[in-house]
Amino acid sequence: MKKGVRKFILTLHLVCSLVFGLFIIAVCATGSVLVFEDQIEHVLNPQYFKPASSERNVGINEAEKVFQDHYKGFEITRLDVPSKLSDVYHANMSKGHNEIDAYIDPSNGKLLGNFDREASFVSFMKDLHTHLLLDDIGETIIGIVAIAFIIILITGIYLWYPGIKRMFKSLKIKWNKSQMARNLSLHNFIGVITLPFLLVVAITGMLFPFQEKIEESLKLKFTSNYPEELKSVDNGKHQIGLDSITAEIKKLHPEGELYKLRLPSDKEGVIEAQLSDGTYDPKGKGNTSEFFDQFSGKHLGSFSKNNETAYDKFLVWRHSLHRGTYGGVFVRTIYALVGIAPLGLGITGITMWALKRRNKAKKMRKLQKVA
Repeated sequence: MKKGVRKFILTLHLVCSLVFGLFIIAVCATGSVLVFEDQIEHVLNPQYFKPASSERNVGINEAEKVFQDHYKGFEITRLDVPSKLSDVYHANMSKGHNEIDAYIDPSNGKLLGNFDREASFVSFMKDLHTHLLLDDIGETIIGIVAIAFIIILITGIYLWYPGIKRMFKSLKIKWNKSQMARNLSLHNFIGVITLPFLLVVAITGMLFPFQEKIEESLKLKFTSNYPEELKSVDNGKHQIGLDSITAEIKKLHPEGELYKLRLPSDKEGVIEAQLSDGTYDPKGKGNTSEFFDQFSGKHLGSFSKNNETAYDKFLVWRHSLHRGTYGGVFVRTIYALVGIAPLGLGITGITMWALKRRNKAKKMRKLQKVA
């Protein structure tokens, strides 16, 4: 019975690996790239990220005016301000279906230029990683690939596990043994040492496209305190100056640091300010949001660890665990290295499969000669 179960699990492991292996390798390899997407963007397009000096002489209202004067008809949808995340002003701007990213030097107000981020190398990697370049259907395929990867990892650890006493000994790489033994030991070694990270990445990756469907099918109901229903009151005036918003944020968070402003696209929308309040920030992109009426500047609400629910915390950590943003450069480096582990597993796995087929064919030929 036990032998039959092991054979079934081995077959399941092999079939999932052969069918989904290339997809898994592609998704994980692109994930390794995206771990350092900001740094890569800076290397590929250095002209947009290097101010003349570290001084910040240009206020947020002045930067907004420069963007609007240079790009007539475009609306700013997001404005990243100089902070520890960015050395320059960075605006996401849209005009109909046309979207651009533009940059200003905060030391002198000089426009550093703009480019179509959607056509960039990093954007291509992101689309391949999340949608396989196939839009919505690609996201579903990615979810299925993640499920297959989870099956491969769990069945793999079952097939490897030699018992507590032999665990460490079984991880020794057999360089001087046969080709089969060498590949098997390499396969086991790579799989076991990267398993915790790969399993976390696979599970969180599966949740991105399927979490809502899972909650609906199981009739699970979770509460979030993220204020989605906030609205501005149109008083007939122009949108309030952004420097007023930054001054209000300084009052609310004297030790905080503003990262970005999300600006509304209609008259009911609100201004969202994302910042770090000085406490632990697992996402690395800000841990607090403050919301303001776009006309009066009235503070409408907050969202932070002080009022987030357990479900909100889960959503933050789902993102952080998937991308490795919770532990600085060291953890991101580990994630980048782990992302190429499936390539090693694929090479050693397909080599063993080919060797077994070759050996089986040799045995069959010998039997045929004897007969």
